[in-house]
Amino acid sequence: MAARLADEGGLAAMTMRAVASALGTGTMSLYNYVPAKDQLAQLVADFLAGEYSYPATPAADRRRAIVELARQTRDIAARHPWLAELVRRPLPPGPNALRYLDYFIGLLAGTRLETGAKLELISMISGFATMYGGMQAAMASPGQQPTGYQRAFARAAASGRYPNLAIALAEAGPERSDADIFDSCIGQLTEVIRD
Repeated sequence: MAARLADEGGLAAMTMRAVASALGTGTMSLYNYVPAKDQLAQLVADFLAGEYSYPATPAADRRRAIVELARQTRDIAARHPWLAELVRRPLPPGPNALRYLDYFIGLLAGTRLETGAKLELISMISGFATMYGGMQAAMASPGQQPTGYQRAFARAAASGRYPNLAIALAEAGPERSDADIFDSCIGQLTEVIRD
């Protein structure tokens, strides 16, 4: 219920009062089960982590499995654009988030990465995919078009004040799809696990 409220009205719409009302109960009654808004946020974050699906058998190609997991993260964030704002809060993981973490750590087993480096890589990939999905959702909103960004870059490059940007744009090559760009970024992040 709380996730649906946030889907409809953004994270600000996910209040204890609104959740209680949607459930047909009093706000104070809800506090008997969820003592504070932070716990509500934790429950919602874990609920969304339940949207992941995992293969029944271990992945033969760890890098491909990581790209697939990152795509799921991107897609979950695109369905719930407020998720990027929610996960900026330090929330203790629930069972679904722990399953995600456990699966991802399993994909990194046998690499030369130490535990700290594994967790850093997981954070970078998860954070990037969440941000990317949220950005895609925002760009799909009325009034937000990618061409506005392209025009801004072109104007900046043409101004002469940003010579490195101008050179990069002149050498940009053919246009790529969002999916190709995303997969390329994840591929670059996973370069560290090549054995």
